[in-house]
Amino acid sequence: METRTKQKGKTMAGVKLLGLGKARGDRLVTNDDLARQVDTSDQWIREKSGIQSRYFAVEKTETDLAAEAAEAAVQSAGVEREKIAVCIVCTFTAEDQTPAAACSVAGRLGLSEEILALDVNGACAGFIYGCHLANGLLAMEKDRYALVIGSEKISPFMNLEDRGSCVLFGDGAGAAVLSFDEAADFVFYGGCRPDRDVLHCRRGGYIEMGGQEVYRFAVSVVPKAIAKTLEKAQMTEADIDYFVCHQANERIIDAAARRISQNPSKFFKNLYSYGNTSAASIPIALCEMEEQGLLQAGTRLVCTGFGAGLSYGSMLISR
Repeated sequence: METRTKQKGKTMAGVKLLGLGKARGDRLVTNDDLARQVDTSDQWIREKSGIQSRYFAVEKTETDLAAEAAEAAVQSAGVEREKIAVCIVCTFTAEDQTPAAACSVAGRLGLSEEILALDVNGACAGFIYGCHLANGLLAMEKDRYALVIGSEKISPFMNLEDRGSCVLFGDGAGAAVLSFDEAADFVFYGGCRPDRDVLHCRRGGYIEMGGQEVYRFAVSVVPKAIAKTLEKAQMTEADIDYFVCHQANERIIDAAARRISQNPSKFFKNLYSYGNTSAASIPIALCEMEEQGLLQAGTRLVCTGFGAGLSYGSMLISR
């Protein structure tokens, strides 16, 4: 990997990735499996989204997924558990309205009682929001660590009579241990275009989505969010090793790649075997990149999420 230097006079500080972990549902569901329940086909799903299969959590709860991914991330980071000061679970599918899933995860992992544990519902941008919050909190406790988890059990909220949405989602979790570093690159950019109707899941109901409206929103906001993040960081596309977008739809990612870079291989994709796992998709992707040897010390990433709200968030972060 080429060695880069920060621009003259530019100083940055913030969180960086120390350890990563992931978990997935316990049942593999292929497109052909869904075609036996829904008026669809493997070809139609692949052409519309790129997705080939996904996992459903049958025996596992959302908290089980979160705790499994978190345990893997903590072990990967090799940090002392008593020094984890923040535990954030980013989810819209927690099984309890209260207490927070983060409290259960902290308990299962044996983290310190003196921990800030809370859930964040930022939809598919949730993991980005969680990292942004952790960055601010660790700036005040620089010798501590944060555990940020994106975890979703979406399958119970899928309407199998709505072929436009039910074929897109899967269950899983991804987690990251973060530390604060005075020399680290961290920048956040995000926002919300208030709209409750285009994409929502009302209490006790199913996910409802206007596919074309969501697609138009995503292909406009993702390149904008990436460009704004680079602008805030005073960097260009050439300074970034990889772009990790929310793994919702291959066409959305490819559209962003064409507008941002002449090298589409910089845009990592793993939605083929996971589907859309909402807040879990970006940390799962990061963990898979780690497993594939793509992340090294100093690797720069721009991660961008978008979803219900209509919310969006993008961050520059390094390994």
